[in-house]
Amino acid sequence: MNKYLISLTIAGIAAVFLLYQLPRTAVKNENESSVESHSFNMSNEDAAAITSLKSSTKGEISENYINFADSLARYYLKYGFLDSVKNVTLNFLQRDSSLETQKKAAELLYASYERASNMKEATVYALEARKVLTLITQKEVDNLSAKTKLAMTLVTTENPMSGIMMLREVIEKDPENREALLSLGLLSIQSGQYDRGIERFEKLIALKEDDYEAMLYMGVCFSEINKPEESSELFTRIVAAEDADPALKSAAAEYLEN
Repeated sequence: MNKYLISLTIAGIAAVFLLYQLPRTAVKNENESSVESHSFNMSNEDAAAITSLKSSTKGEISENYINFADSLARYYLKYGFLDSVKNVTLNFLQRDSSLETQKKAAELLYASYERASNMKEATVYALEARKVLTLITQKEVDNLSAKTKLAMTLVTTENPMSGIMMLREVIEKDPENREALLSLGLLSIQSGQYDRGIERFEKLIALKEDDYEAMLYMGVCFSEINKPEESSELFTRIVAAEDADPALKSAAAEYLEN
């Protein structure tokens, strides 16, 4: 595993690259060399799709413009072209401010924030995501997922406690909200509060015994407080689990080797 990613402890809350997408908003060693997020191993099919979608989003605006632009942004996200994701997303958001389009934009901008390779990039994408998520939560006050993501973007501001307090508000409304519990656990890791992180991840595993993501992060916490037997047991369970995400299994295997 890349040493920069190890130094950040964990890096992910989503999709195929689950391990590598933790919002890097409270890292202590941000001066270390950043990770190149672009991948140039692009398939011919994806390259052709990008060319076609770029053509479809130029010139006269069609009724399918938003769908074409959204698809284009997702291809850019897949290959780590985060500035292109932001540009395409902000462009289609200017053309359509409906709630549905705002949700698409928020998803893309938040994902870019998660994948940012350094603090400067993360702050930029967090700001753009925060603008859209604020609008969404104003329209849907009970949208706890949007509120959780908004809270995580607030951690990049000069008042990070505002984001933590918002996460606690989500937990008050829904004590078993996985997204908020996981986010609080990850923030506990980033701030070195490993015992608190263990509490969060234990609750998630109690709610779903095969929550391998929470299991991985709890193993990280045990490792950081010098409890190798506990951490090794968790990492071994993940590696042995047939239904665990390959990225999580790979990460657990890396920790077992170190």
